[in-house]
Amino acid sequence: MNELKYFSRRELLAIAVGGTSLSAAAAGLAQTREWTASLVVGPFYPQIKPLDQDADLTLIKGQREWSKGEVIHIAGRVVNLKGEPVRNARIEVWQADANGRYSHPSDPNKAPLDRNFQGYCSLRSDRDGQYRFKTVKPGPYPGMRAGMRTPHIHLDIQAKTDRLVTQLFFPGEKLNETDVILQSVRNESARNTLFLKELPPSTGIGANETLFGWDCVLLTG
Repeated sequence: MNELKYFSRRELLAIAVGGTSLSAAAAGLAQTREWTASLVVGPFYPQIKPLDQDADLTLIKGQREWSKGEVIHIAGRVVNLKGEPVRNARIEVWQADANGRYSHPSDPNKAPLDRNFQGYCSLRSDRDGQYRFKTVKPGPYPGMRAGMRTPHIHLDIQAKTDRLVTQLFFPGEKLNETDVILQSVRNESARNTLFLKELPPSTGIGANETLFGWDCVLLTG
């Protein structure tokens, strides 16, 4: 159930999400395109990146145990303001584990570190700008200077022309309203570009797993 299926471009286009393809659902997350807001890298960008950097963060190659926490899938597209797909964009992902702990020596959080959680991955958008990865929902944690941080995932997206560093947030979290980093984006429309959208289950999603959609909009790509 926890095994990640890697889809070809043709398979990904055919995945059903509530009667539509995953690509169509992801592309239609917003009625109008707005440049995705940028946010700080944060202090916990991996100092030493794991040897396993694939798109399944829930299982480290060579280990038998899966990471703890709520398994989620995140899928969508990288496009420009014209809606054109941004091909071969490098997408780096890093985050805390389900306990709110980063695999970083400077993390002061006393929560136990889940050593079965990969914590980082590197992937590229395909010819249609699509991407997909599997992870666990990160836990909240006490920020070093920013108070309690709401659950979030870090992204560094590098395309041919543009680079965007940002963070993704989950709708409905109580800590969203007091998260200093999220609330630093004063414009509500811009802030909304940082939220994941829960989608109906599709092929490859386990019974207790959740699919989220999110499109990244760069200026030119």
